[in-house]
Amino acid sequence: MRLTGDRLELSRDRNRLNPARILILLVLIGAGILIIWGERTGQVQPFFQPTPTATRNALSYRDEAQAHFTAGALDRAIKAYEEAVRVDPENEELWARLARVLTYSSALQTTLEDRQARLASAREAIDRAVQINPDNAFAHSIRTLVYDWSASAELKDIITVGDRVRVSGVIGEGGIITANVIELEGLSGEEVTEEGEVEEGAALIFSAEIEAITDDAWVIGGRTVNLSPLTVIREKNRKEAFLAEAEQSAAQAARLAPGSVLGTAYLAEVYVDQGNVAQASDLAESARQRALEGGVPQEFLMDVHRVYATVLENQARYQAAIEAYLDAAKVSPNLTFLYINIGANYRAMGNFDLAIEYFARAARINEQLGIDDPNPYLAIGNTYARDGDFFIAALNVERALMIDTANPDIYARLGTVYFQARNYESSIPVFKCAIEGCSASESGDLLCELGIYLCEAGSDQALELGEEVDPLPLVNETIEYYYTYGSALTFYAGSEEYEGDACADAEAVFTQLMAKYGSDPLVAAIVAEGRAICASPDAFSTPTPVPTPTRPPILTVIP
Repeated sequence: MRLTGDRLELSRDRNRLNPARILILLVLIGAGILIIWGERTGQVQPFFQPTPTATRNALSYRDEAQAHFTAGALDRAIKAYEEAVRVDPENEELWARLARVLTYSSALQTTLEDRQARLASAREAIDRAVQINPDNAFAHSIRTLVYDWSASAELKDIITVGDRVRVSGVIGEGGIITANVIELEGLSGEEVTEEGEVEEGAALIFSAEIEAITDDAWVIGGRTVNLSPLTVIREKNRKEAFLAEAEQSAAQAARLAPGSVLGTAYLAEVYVDQGNVAQASDLAESARQRALEGGVPQEFLMDVHRVYATVLENQARYQAAIEAYLDAAKVSPNLTFLYINIGANYRAMGNFDLAIEYFARAARINEQLGIDDPNPYLAIGNTYARDGDFFIAALNVERALMIDTANPDIYARLGTVYFQARNYESSIPVFKCAIEGCSASESGDLLCELGIYLCEAGSDQALELGEEVDPLPLVNETIEYYYTYGSALTFYAGSEEYEGDACADAEAVFTQLMAKYGSDPLVAAIVAEGRAICASPDAFSTPTPVPTPTRPPILTVIP
């Protein structure tokens, strides 16, 4: 290598430093650092993310709920209103609207327990509305409706084992509890979860479930509660209390909005349930006339026509009631309970063909809306049974059972139809499932054995189809199921075809009936006849058919 000592030149055109360029680079670097920091702290969203969905407001949900109500999809309307009050929980009008739909949806519930539960939700909603704004006339009007329908679902008239009661009493020497008052929980408007003083001589108030009842003492929530000659047992149900609440709300609505058409109509329905049909008729007619003159918003016109129809129906003016229900159906053409009420009025007139036509219309509407509702099929089955066509009646009740396979009331209705058709072999296991309850495997096997589904008992398909069925309690609404089940069992008295002892099983049912309803002459007569059949040596060889006693028809869905 040859070194000359000359300076090495790497570039012939050496650029000088550009201050502007340096400034731009510094700005870009700083911006990048800020973006990274903002993204990490959540102040800057990453690129290419989907555009966020706009939050729906309460009015949007309200409009959706109204659309569902008009379409007859009440459960969907309830969900939309629930979303509306979630978004705007202090809006009393939304709570009142929710309560109205909950109330009307109770007409679609098959069992009394389900209907009571739905109405309890309605009461919670409407009480919330009134709590938010005690001076809202609309809320008080709807509260009249809610509490009136709640009263119609309170049919229990005696206290029995399994009921939850409120006890007011005193603690005596040795911790002995003596009751002053025992009443159904909720009758006095109070529910107690915490007991009071417990020292001797102190007052004691608590709520719990009845576990046993004797003449001198009851076992309530694990405590023995002694009775005295001064103990007051309030067996009166909450019907009167609910009607009083409804009437008070109607009065409050009238004070806040004199001449309210909706409040007047609902008050007419209260008077009907109180037995004051004449005054109810005047109010319902007045509300109807003012509604036709435009005195009520279109969406509530159905309510006015429906109440007017209810008043006419209670006067046994069935044709006029039908016309009023049809007016209501013109306003809300997809509310199936209106058509079921129309069919029930035709049935009361003895016009079974038109009754079935309107029940079938309700079923078609449900099918179009994708709603599983057994009530139209139960109404059709009940109508065919009254006309003596038990085969078609059974087919329709079986169809209802396919929709709600866990409903003990439907099993009991099917058992009743089988019994009326003298198909005792099929009626017994169906009644057994309804009254004693059955597991999912048992109900699945039963559905297969009856041919309701094309399957074999004991198969995987049967197990998949079956659902656990809770037993029906013995109350006024189920007496007929119990004594019909007992009567069906007596047909196998002394028979080897029955697995087990038919009379022993019948006696178990009769014992329950006599313990609670032995004072009822009809129940006592049926039990006596059943016991006589089992006591007869030739009971099975010459069976005497037990006639189906004449009692009020099984209620379908008429509120």
